[in-house]
Amino acid sequence: MAGERFDIERDPDGTWSVIDIMTGLPFEVAGLLLESMPFWLALDLVGFLNDMNRQRKWPH
Repeated sequence: MAGERFDIERDPDGTWSVIDIMTGLPFEVAGLLLESMPFWLALDLVGFLNDMNRQRKWPH
């Protein structure tokens, strides 16, 4: 989706990673890289993270 911060990317072994579009790297949560997971899980996580990012209130 245009304007979203997170997306999914297929790994060479056929699993999926949640990518932070700003860095181009797998996103990390509490020291855990969101990589090497099934497609359905990566898709769910990317939706959740993009929803949370949209709800974040930025200072003016």
